[in-house]
Amino acid sequence: MNTQDMKKIFKGICMIVVLLGLSSCNDFFESVPGHVSDMDDTFSNKNKTLAFLANVYSYVPTEDKERYFWDGDNRGGLWTGITIEGNYSWDWHQSNEFNLGNITSGSRLALHFYENYYKAIARASIFISNVDKCNELATNGRDERPQRKAEARALRAYYYFMLMRIHGPIPLLGEEPIDMNTPLANMLKARNTIDECVDYIVAELDEAYKDLPTKATRSELGRVDKAFCKAYKAQVLLYAASPLFNGNPDMEKLKNADGTQLIPLTENPQKWEKARDAYKAFLDEFVPQQFSLYYKKTADGKTDYYDSYRTATAGQTFTDEAIFIRLHDHADRLYEITPCHKHVDNDAIKGGLGLSTTQEMVDLHFTDKGLRIEDDPDYVEFEGVPGPEHYGWPEDYNDPVVPERTYFKQNDDKTLKQWAHREPRFYVNITFNGSTWVNDQTTWGKVTTELNFNGNSGFNQCGWDTPYGGYGIRKMAADNCRSGRHYIPLLRLAEIYLGYAETLSATNDFTSAMKYINMIRNRAGIAEYGTGTDENGYTRIPYPATREEVDKRIRRERIIELAFEWNHYFDVRRWCVADMQNGDGWIYPSWHKGGEGGSVSGLNYRKDPPEFFEKAPFENRVFEKRYYLLPIADEEVRRNQLMVQNPGWQAE
Repeated sequence: MNTQDMKKIFKGICMIVVLLGLSSCNDFFESVPGHVSDMDDTFSNKNKTLAFLANVYSYVPTEDKERYFWDGDNRGGLWTGITIEGNYSWDWHQSNEFNLGNITSGSRLALHFYENYYKAIARASIFISNVDKCNELATNGRDERPQRKAEARALRAYYYFMLMRIHGPIPLLGEEPIDMNTPLANMLKARNTIDECVDYIVAELDEAYKDLPTKATRSELGRVDKAFCKAYKAQVLLYAASPLFNGNPDMEKLKNADGTQLIPLTENPQKWEKARDAYKAFLDEFVPQQFSLYYKKTADGKTDYYDSYRTATAGQTFTDEAIFIRLHDHADRLYEITPCHKHVDNDAIKGGLGLSTTQEMVDLHFTDKGLRIEDDPDYVEFEGVPGPEHYGWPEDYNDPVVPERTYFKQNDDKTLKQWAHREPRFYVNITFNGSTWVNDQTTWGKVTTELNFNGNSGFNQCGWDTPYGGYGIRKMAADNCRSGRHYIPLLRLAEIYLGYAETLSATNDFTSAMKYINMIRNRAGIAEYGTGTDENGYTRIPYPATREEVDKRIRRERIIELAFEWNHYFDVRRWCVADMQNGDGWIYPSWHKGGEGGSVSGLNYRKDPPEFFEKAPFENRVFEKRYYLLPIADEEVRRNQLMVQNPGWQAE
């Protein structure tokens, strides 16, 4: 390809990007480390070329940067705080505007993801079109250019997927050179159908797969590889098969100006088969050869269920469960999930716990028998303010496998008895009143977190740096909340197992579906489903072998296993259950009304025990049908006459 054709590609991409309301062509080079360069200079030098590729990688979302997700290079989302998983106590956080129904197609949120991911797509396309010019990448007997081009191609496909799951069908820009004499009217892009988007993303991942290494080495953590391509291919096909995009009559009005239906109104069962086959292809090639669920063993050979799950999800120790990660400074998340602990003088365990979780999420965790709380005869519920029989504990409550690990200390009035005898993931995921903080190796020893009004981490001591839901999110907490160099587990093997189980259930292979759910439960230290005794010695739990009942168990397992890992927002939408009016007891507690909307509950954080323990609503949220897809920014719809808006988001 000659230089003139290269310039056509570059100029054409820039023209499209300008029409999408993003940035100038020069801006593509301003964020590359070093200095501002033009295209020929950048792609004649190995270091600058690789720096440009690093800039393409920089758009991989730093999902745990939810507090300042819109700021600078954070690139993340706000997914936790706009679901029943969480709530930010800080009133200025944009999640609060979303939850109150104050987002419109003119809001900055409508443009944020659209703008950033299209920037990433355009930069990836520039790299793909120009990297072959860098002869310095083909020295010392190895030509790196095919691999680096494949990395950019896989990333571009990934960014299209990120856009698709947020906004639904989106325009595909393509790679063909665009002559600069092309009239502007001929360069405007309509939205492609969801099937066209899926087919394109899958084809791009297949193409990138050919020139990538099997698995990124430890020295290249965070880079894409063959495993990335096959794993995300399965994820894309799972979304394509799910009810949001596969037979959704609520999307009847989502049509292009020429009448093209963008999301099919009738279900195609074959999409579930394609997704199933893609998951199987990943597992056949990479498991157990490259990836496995992480298990931590004690000195006497027992499985440490708590530390197995915590290590696999905390982002502090790299394991073979991680398929794709984002390396970055983790300090913001560590601060917002570490309690205030006003009474100590050690900054390692002093944070600003402004990220709550909800009573809904607490109740969704299983008991230590692997049962829902309503199915466990030993779980005792109460109404209103509990009596003394419902709180306190006569001795330190310790991990049954690792007795030196204390979940909470002996107390008269700090803990509800409901927080004892819960599954190990509960103690990894939730900070509750009276719980022992994760770092017990400081001079302060085993520190008790008090979230009640006058407690050491309560509202009277810490103000808005205390969780308004009365519970804090603990998952990913570190021993030192001021030391932030960690990784974000964006995709791990447990999620692959859960996705595969979903496709197996949809294709009526219930026994195989439960096999993969049981792998997750085995590592979690709770009883498997089925009959007889599992290898951990627990009596298995019978289940009805129908798709409805199997799906309930798959979805509940996914909600808990992947809690606070930025999946819930998308899962309840692709399942089309986010507007569930009455809780089904599986995805939402039976007492909860409104799905992702309605009254969200916690504990009475402005009181001390026992009034503190009264379950109380702390926010009334809005969820409407239109919230299944975020809007296309109104300015984009006005600029491009071919662009149609998502249902319910038309500007007034």
